[in-house]
Amino acid sequence: MSKFPTMSSSRFNDVETAVDAILEHLGSRIVLGTPLGIGKPNALLDALYARAQKDATLSLDIITALSLNPPRGSSALESRFLAPVIERVWGDYPEMRWLRDFEANQLPSNVRVIEFYVPSGARLKHPQAQQDYISSNYTHVARDMVSRGVNLLVQAVAVRDEGGAPCYSLAGNPDVSLQLLPMLQSVDWPWMAVGMVNRGLPWMGNDARVDDSVFDALIDDGGPGHRPFAVPHEPVDDSAWAVGLRAASLVRDGGTLQVGIGSLGDACCHALRLRDRQPEAFAKVIAELGGNAVAQAVGGCGGFTEGLYVASELISNPLFSLFEDGIVRREVFDDIDIQRWAAAGLLAQDGRGLFERLHAEDGLPRLNRGLLAAMQRHGLAHPGLQRDGQQLRLPDGDTCANDLSDPAVRAALDAQAQGEGLRGGIAMHGAFFIGPGDFYQRLHRLPEADRARINMTSVAEVNRVYTDYRLERLQRRHPRFINLTMKATLLGAAVSDQLSDGKVVSGVGGQFDFVSIAHQLPEGRSVLCLRASRGGGAQPESNIVWEYPHTTVPRHMRDIIVTEYGVADLRGKTDRECIEAMLAIADSRCQPALIEAAKSAGKLPSDYVLPDSARHNTPEGIARVLAPLHEAEYLPRLPFGCDLNADELALAGRLKHLKAAAGTWSGRWQLLRALLRPAAVDEPEVAKALRHMRLDGAEAPRKLQRLVRAAYALH
Repeated sequence: MSKFPTMSSSRFNDVETAVDAILEHLGSRIVLGTPLGIGKPNALLDALYARAQKDATLSLDIITALSLNPPRGSSALESRFLAPVIERVWGDYPEMRWLRDFEANQLPSNVRVIEFYVPSGARLKHPQAQQDYISSNYTHVARDMVSRGVNLLVQAVAVRDEGGAPCYSLAGNPDVSLQLLPMLQSVDWPWMAVGMVNRGLPWMGNDARVDDSVFDALIDDGGPGHRPFAVPHEPVDDSAWAVGLRAASLVRDGGTLQVGIGSLGDACCHALRLRDRQPEAFAKVIAELGGNAVAQAVGGCGGFTEGLYVASELISNPLFSLFEDGIVRREVFDDIDIQRWAAAGLLAQDGRGLFERLHAEDGLPRLNRGLLAAMQRHGLAHPGLQRDGQQLRLPDGDTCANDLSDPAVRAALDAQAQGEGLRGGIAMHGAFFIGPGDFYQRLHRLPEADRARINMTSVAEVNRVYTDYRLERLQRRHPRFINLTMKATLLGAAVSDQLSDGKVVSGVGGQFDFVSIAHQLPEGRSVLCLRASRGGGAQPESNIVWEYPHTTVPRHMRDIIVTEYGVADLRGKTDRECIEAMLAIADSRCQPALIEAAKSAGKLPSDYVLPDSARHNTPEGIARVLAPLHEAEYLPRLPFGCDLNADELALAGRLKHLKAAAGTWSGRWQLLRALLRPAAVDEPEVAKALRHMRLDGAEAPRKLQRLVRAAYALH
C-alpha cells in the first residue's frame, strides 16, 4: 500500500496541526523512524510524545540512534560550570523532553525507545535501554525498521530559495531515509513521511537534494530554525597521537579514506595534515616510532600530490578540514567510462583533442546514448551533440558517422563537440555529518563549487559496494578504513560495542560494513585503532586480551590493528604469527600475562621468548619520541579547535582533578589540605573561574567557592 494520496504535498505551519493529521491517518499505533544525530525534528518528536503522554491508548515506538541533548551537571559545581557553556554552545537548541524522560526512566508504558547506536557509554546503567537495543549493521537499519512495522518517517530538512521556489535537502542525514523510502513503497500498511524545515541546518545538494513530493507533509513555520547539536572535540593525548601518526602512515597517496569519530580519529586526521605540510618531520617521527617498514609497504610518509578521496559514513569536522585544506581533492565520477578515463589520466590536456585522445589511448569506437549523456553531464561533450540513429548530429547541424575510427569524425568532434571541461566530480561521499558549532557554520558558508563536490547520500551507497562493484572498485583506489575499537584479542578479533557482560557501550554502526569492504576490494585495508591499555600504575588493564565473551569483528576478518606501540598486519598470518604481532604492540606491563595465556592454550611454544625489541612499550617511551613534535607545536591538544575557550578548558581540567581526588584515599588527603589552604580569591585564574561559575558575588555559596579555590590548590 502506498502513501495516502490525500496527504501529498500537505503544508503545515505549526506542529500540533501536523500531529492531528498524522494521527488521523495512521491511527493509534505509531512506529516512528527518525535519523540519528542532527536529523531529528525535535519539536515534532516532542509533540507526538506529548500526545502519547496524555492518551494511554496511543502506542508510540521511536526507533533511532545517537539522540542528543545538552549536558546537565551531576553536581552543583558541574551545573554552574556548564550553565554559561550551554548558553553559548547550544543556545537555542531545543531540548527533547522525550529523551530526558527516557534517560530518567520516566517514559509512560505506551512509549518505547529502540536504539541501534547510542552515545558512547551513555546507556550502561539503563536496563530498559539495554533491553531495547537493536544490534544492526548501519546498512541494515532501514531493513530492520521495516521489519518492525515502521509507518512514520520524520526528518528535519534544510531549505533554500531557488528562483523564488523552496528547494529541500536532507542536509546531514540522508543516511537511512534514502534507503528507507523506497522500501516503504512496497509495504502493505499505511505509512507517512513527514519533513520539518529547520533553516539552521546546512543545505547540501546532490543526492541529499529532494523534491517535496517525497514527503506526505511538510512543516514550516517560516522561522529561522535552530542550530544543530554541537559535539565538542576531545583533547588528544600522547597515546592518541602515537596511534594517529601510525594510522596516517598507512594511507596511500591517491587513495580513499574513511575515519571514525573521537580523539583517535582527530589525531589521525591531523597527522595526515602534518604529513602533507611537514613530511620530513612526519617521516622522522614514524622512523623513531619504528613504523617505516609497514608505512612503505601499505601507505607512505610523503605529502599528497594526487590527494585523497573520502568515502565515509561520517563526514566529521576533521575530514571536512582536510577537504578545506585541499588534501581531500581526488574526485570520482558516477560513470564507469569517465571514472576509468579520469583514473588513467586521459582527461588531462596534452595538446590533443579529447576525442582523438580517447580513441588513441582507450580505443573508443563510438558513442552510445548512455555514454554520450554521461559525457554531456560531466562537461566533456557539447550539449548540442546528438546521436541520430547511426549518425552523430553536430552542434552546427552537420552530421557524421558514429565511427571514431575515422580521423575525419574525430577531427569534427574535437572541433565542434567538446564540452566546456570536466565537471561533476565528487571528492567526498558521506552518509551523515555531526560536529562542533563552527563546523556547521563553515558548511553554511561553503562556496557552491565546493558544495557540489560533496555528496551526502544513502548509507547503502557509502558503506557497501553492492550497487556497481566495477565502478566502486575504480573509485575506491587503495581504500583505508580507519576505525576505533575498545579491545582486541591476541588472535585478531575486535570488540567495539559491548562489555564482557553484554552491556552495550555504543553500537556496531558501520564498522563491520567497512571491514567487509576492505576484504572485498583488492587494494582495501581495514585499520582498527585502540589504546594498548587503560589505567596507570605498575599494572594497567590491557586492551589486548587473550579472549573475550563476544566480538564485533571476528578473527577471520582480522586485518590491521594499531596501538600507540606499533602496527600489527594480521592478514594471512597463522595464529602463532598473529599472536606474536599483537604481543609486539601490547603494553609491556601486560605482556607477561598475555604470553602465559597463549602458552597455556598451546598457541605459543612453551619456550617462546618475547623479542627484546618489543619489551619497551611504555608511555614514557612514547612521550620521549613525541617531545620534539610538541616543542615544535606540531601536535596541539585540540587540533581542530573546541567550542570551549582556553579558560573553560583549564577550569574543566581543574574540576576533573578535584573530582578524581575525592575518589581515592591519597587524593582525599590532598583535597583536605587544599580545603584548609585554598588558593587565594584574587589569583587571576581563580578569579576567572569564580566569575565563570557566578561564585564571585557576596551571595555566592561559600562551600562551592571554597571547593573551586581548592581545585586550584591541588597539586
